[in-house]
Amino acid sequence: MKRPRGRPPRSKAAVSPEDMLATALDLLDARGVDAFTMRALAERLQINPMTIYHHFGDRDGLIRAMSERVYGTVCAPQTGTPRDRIAALMRAYHAQVLRHPGLTLLLFSRRTVFPEQARRITESIARLLVEAGLTAQQSRLWVHILVDFTHGAAVATAMGARDGPVPADGYDDALDELLNGLEGRQ
Repeated sequence: MKRPRGRPPRSKAAVSPEDMLATALDLLDARGVDAFTMRALAERLQINPMTIYHHFGDRDGLIRAMSERVYGTVCAPQTGTPRDRIAALMRAYHAQVLRHPGLTLLLFSRRTVFPEQARRITESIARLLVEAGLTAQQSRLWVHILVDFTHGAAVATAMGARDGPVPADGYDDALDELLNGLEGRQ
């Protein structure tokens, strides 16, 4: 396959970085982690793969940008008890992981990528746990418990458990049980 040299004709509409991110998420959601490649994305966008590299640097840069887009709105409410704020934050995070489970799986497979939004969410949970009365050491442990539980519940639901999808309220009930157990430790 011989490619033409030089710039593409002006008649082709430019693809914005936002279009690239939206299409990347659609591709990942539809085809899964194994099929998510820069070449597949470029083909879907009908652009040269180098255009994607130009905007995002490399695959990890694209993954970080996708994470920033997906998790940028996930935050705890400003008011309420620490427990209620943790619950709201975890439910918002769960909703996004459930919406884009492939992104979570992709992040798991790319240990070098730890997006800023993931760091921000993790630090928010830790601060709220300390506000709830846990020590810094207990907070670190409970951050892992809550985040790992949330990842597992969302990915299992989205991918369909062996016996079928987990009911939507299953996560909420289990999260409440975890947080009730957390309150009982104090």
